[in-house]
Amino acid sequence: MLVAWLGDYRFDQTVDRVTPLKLQVAAQREQIEQLEAERGRLREQLAVLERTSQVDRESIRQVREALQKSQSGYREMERELRVLRGIVDAGVKSEGLFVRGFSLSRGEQPGSYRYRFTVSQALKNSGAAVGWILLSLEGKRAGEPVTLPLSELTEEKVEKLKMRFRHFQDVDGVLQVPEDFNPERLTVELKPTSNRLPEIRASFDWRVAD
Repeated sequence: MLVAWLGDYRFDQTVDRVTPLKLQVAAQREQIEQLEAERGRLREQLAVLERTSQVDRESIRQVREALQKSQSGYREMERELRVLRGIVDAGVKSEGLFVRGFSLSRGEQPGSYRYRFTVSQALKNSGAAVGWILLSLEGKRAGEPVTLPLSELTEEKVEKLKMRFRHFQDVDGVLQVPEDFNPERLTVELKPTSNRLPEIRASFDWRVAD
């Protein structure tokens, strides 16, 4: 009887942690629907303004800016919703830390690249995940394999990034790759300060989005 009670207790604890996130997912869906409605309204308003010759260009510009902001907010909320869904789906099945949604894009300066990813923890791990995020870039220089730490890829000479979150944390920044270096793979290491969570290491091929 005691074993059965303990099993029910652990299950209830997991459910208690999953339920708030499910409510957050539902609220996120509702906000996305509202953004979709707003985008439709703005598109209709813009079409009317463009057909009306007596309307000045400033009015059209303002509506276009509002539409662009709405689209940007929609994409961001969709991305957050995907992250939350992933946490809910994985939370009752596995434990530990995860690196999701890694992407690379070209920066504003030659040789610069913007990275972005999300770190999260499964719901079985209660409390905040605190620690450090280390990045390193593998590649070749003069035909020889070389690994560059984050401090050699940033103007600020940053050695590591802070990690502190309960459900997930977005991570982004800019890397400045040396001209004589041919990047091949970026490695992300999560090093929690607590023994409750194990360290993890994830590598991603160097694929820059067009």
